[in-house]
Parts: sequence; structure tokens; C-alpha cells
Amino acid sequence: MVLNLRLVIALFCLATTWAAPATAHERHNENKAAAQSAERGAGAISDHATNPSAAPAHGMETDERLPTTFGGRLLGFVGRMHPFAVHFPIALFPISWIALVFARRRGDRVDLIRAFIVVAGIGALGAAALGWLNAGFQLTDRDPIQFVHRWIGTGLAVIGVALALWAWRRAEAVSSRAMTWALGGVTIALLVQGWLGAALTHGVEHMRF
Repeated sequence: MVLNLRLVIALFCLATTWAAPATAHERHNENKAAAQSAERGAGAISDHATNPSAAPAHGMETDERLPTTFGGRLLGFVGRMHPFAVHFPIALFPISWIALVFARRRGDRVDLIRAFIVVAGIGALGAAALGWLNAGFQLTDRDPIQFVHRWIGTGLAVIGVALALWAWRRAEAVSSRAMTWALGGVTIALLVQGWLGAALTHGVEHMRF
């Protein structure tokens, strides 16, 4: 029993000895990272002081005053759901297009693809509405990337709803060549729109090789 107790104490001391340098190293890294962050913050303040008119780069957060009313805060909260709402049309339109290409070649039924198109159109309309809530109801933007992103998204919502209504009202139209080309065009536009959205949040060089 005494031997076992001594063995436990020895192992504990040995583990503590090994852990101490690692803990110290982690604390050193944390302190270094905090110091670098403070230096970057000081540099940003200095740059703003020397050039107050300089606009923040894409992807950098700016201080925004929250609305004081409950309705304003609620609309702002709902609008901030835009980034994950866009995943529905981004996923469903390309899936519908690829599935339709294979279905036309194989002569398969397209009932499920029809449902995808309808849901994708509804998702595109919802994502665009949330985008307007998030960015504000204005026809122009000072940021050209924001401006293009806003109106491509609005156009995609209009086209998406039109395709959804077309597929809903005319089942035979889903397997047509026109629907295939339309879905392909929407997919390409979504790639451009996705790049613009990422440029707004992560900077224009977010895909730099």
C-alpha cells in the first residue's frame, strides 16, 4: 500500500514537471498574441488619427449603433440571418441543375427535381428579403461590391421565383431544355454572388492563391 502511494506521488510529480514547460509555453504564446493584437489595434487607431476619412477594408468590422427600439432590434436580428439563409438556394439550384442534366439523358422522372426547384425559389426569395433587411433599404450603396451583391441577389430572387412558379404550374416544363439552361445560368450567377458575399466579409483577396 505504501509502495503504491509512493508510486502515485512520483508519477504526479513527474507529470507536473513535464506539464510546467508546456504551460509556460502556452502562456508565452497567449501573451505574445495579445501583444500583437494590441499593436495592431494601436496601429489602426494611429492610421485613423492621421487619415480620419479612410474607409475600413472589406471584411473588417465597424462599430455600428444598434437601434434603440424593439422593432428596430428585431428587424436587425432577423436580417443577420441572411448569411445562413443563402445556403438553401446555393445548394438547391445547382443540385436541381445537375440532377436534371442526368435525368434528361437517362429519361428518368423529374418529380423530385420539380420539388427542389420550387423550394429553391422560395429560399432565394427569403434570402434576398433578409439581405435587404441586413444591408438596409436603399437603392444605391457607397461600396461597389455591396451594390453589385445587392442587385445580383435581387435578380436571382426574381428569377428563382419565376422558375419555381413555372415548375409548379407546368410539370412538363421541368424536363425541358429551357429549364436546364435557366438552372445552369442561375448556378453560374450564384458562384459570382457567393464570391461577392465572401468579399464583403473576408476581403476581396479571400481566394488569393
